Amino acid sequence: MYEGINLTRSSYGFKNVITPSDILAAQPHVFPFRNLNELHSEYEPLPKDPHTGDNHTAPIRTGLKVDAMFVFDDPRDWAVDIQIVMDLLLSHQGLVGTFSQRNNDTTLPNNGWQQDGQPTLYFSNGDMIWSSKYHLPRFGQGAFQAALVGIWRRTTYGQELKRIVIGKPERETYRFAEGVMNEHHRVILVNADAPEPKSALRAVYMVGDNPDSDIAGANSFKSELGTKWYSALVKTGVWSEKMHGTRVLTGMKKPTVIVDDVRAAVAWACGENGWTFDY
Repeated sequence: MYEGINLTRSSYGFKNVITPSDILAAQPHVFPFRNLNELHSEYEPLPKDPHTGDNHTAPIRTGLKVDAMFVFDDPRDWAVDIQIVMDLLLSHQGLVGTFSQRNNDTTLPNNGWQQDGQPTLYFSNGDMIWSSKYHLPRFGQGAFQAALVGIWRRTTYGQELKRIVIGKPERETYRFAEGVMNEHHRVILVNADAPEPKSALRAVYMVGDNPDSDIAGANSFKSELGTKWYSALVKTGVWSEKMHGTRVLTGMKKPTVIVDDVRAAVAWACGENGWTFDY
């Protein structure tokens, strides 16, 4: 499942995709407190019928099955999405409309929670807030994740929600970015008829506006290639010296430098390497 406006299902490369809107259209009582509105106006028929609960205690091996849940964008309807995600986290092997008999079984690991083939839950980023045209930061996907985690803990009597978070400041995101930059570096040299680099990039400069994600990720990333990462915090986004001050910039959140904007960050990085930046 994915949630996002103006994104076609095929744009991610998956062939069999359903959305919360699809489930809600087929089973309106999944969330009985509101009717379909503009947030759920685009939906497609489900490929299989979900279980209705008539035989929820019997072994169930057929019906609409979800293998993985992807949160690619900031959800637009938290209430519906949290309800459906929770249903699947509590399901029997990801079958929509079922409830696992292993849940809260104290004889099993993790008291049986997420021990019955439930779909893996993926988040594309963990940003709690982000900067938009509004003059104050807005909640992002990380806030949705925090809400879901809180409900999960209440439901499971304190158990931790197993999920995979990608994006900043997660290590794999920076590792992938470093690989892309090194390949780009190699292609540039080849196209310029220069010898291919014998080693990886010497330095990478991460420019970002969020100490919790951009800066923390760059500072905590340990390159396997020996590349040194530096972080530049700009004043044009989430972080504001007037609102937050420098008291929040400690530990891994403390940037190498604080600059006014991206242009100033690029000029600083160039200066660090003895280059002139005159754009």
